[in-house]
Amino acid sequence: MLFLNVDEPSPNEIREWMKKNDLSIQSASDSLGISKRQFARILSGESKAKRLHTLAMQMIWLINENKRKIMDNKLDNSFKKKSIKIPIK
Repeated sequence: MLFLNVDEPSPNEIREWMKKNDLSIQSASDSLGISKRQFARILSGESKAKRLHTLAMQMIWLINENKRKIMDNKLDNSFKKKSIKIPIK
């Protein structure tokens, strides 16, 4: 998930980011290292997110996407049983 404008993400883009990462206001603000009140201001449009926050949101999204891919690969590989055949003479 990339923001159209890294310097000024819209509140709707931030809400979409929260939805994709299954975050509440509290967990999102904790992830970004800001207070819940400040994050609520950003969501309401009263304050603008800083570039630092936007880049952190993108990084959190990338980490979560990579975790999902790794977990999907582990699940796929766990169903494939490998066997080794050793010929005995």
